[in-house]
Amino acid sequence: MDLRICHAIGERALLMFGYKGTVRVAEPHLYGRNTAGHDALSAWMRPGWSRTDPEGGWRMFLVAELEAISILPDGFGGARPDYNPDDPHFVEVYCRVDSAARPTTSITAEAP
Repeated sequence: MDLRICHAIGERALLMFGYKGTVRVAEPHLYGRNTAGHDALSAWMRPGWSRTDPEGGWRMFLVAELEAISILPDGFGGARPDYNPDDPHFVEVYCRVDSAARPTTSITAEAP
């Protein structure tokens, strides 16, 4: 188990990593063991980080193939609306995003 992935999920922090020769930036949602017995990450790939789907979208990444994992300082608002915390592709879950709705507004207080 890679604790960095669980840390990023717990903090709702973006992950950057290499995967099959390409740098990816993703919102990690669910990390565990898939039905084939491999550690896997279900994540929402951010728009602009895929040639095949420039709008972004859900991806399943095999953790053994992730390279140079970095937790970015930027975060994400929480679970995506179509997120399934009980994804049937996973037989064991190490950590996952709380399925509570994403906030619709954000208020930031500035120092005087």
